[in-house]
Amino acid sequence: MDWKFVLALVFALLVAVFALQNASPVDISFLTMDFSISQALVILISAVFGALCALLLGLVRWIKNQAKIKSSAKTISSLEQENKQLKMKLEEYTAPKEPVDGGQIS
Repeated sequence: MDWKFVLALVFALLVAVFALQNASPVDISFLTMDFSISQALVILISAVFGALCALLLGLVRWIKNQAKIKSSAKTISSLEQENKQLKMKLEEYTAPKEPVDGGQIS
């Protein structure tokens, strides 16, 4: 397994244990809402939102990298084509010239 995946699982387990050990109800005020909810639920919801934010940021970076890879592949392809054309021109230029009359002296 990938070490990052294992680390994420261990972190998730630690958050879950912490949340379950702190399950007492707490009063929450958000904008105009006031309500009482389990502290464990608040911790778990916060962890999920944090994971989603990290996922979205990683996705943005992945999309940018894919665009760079595609652009680089196009550049490589055009440079390879140009290299091939230049090699053909070089071969034509450096190829030995044959005599016009077939090499026979009259």
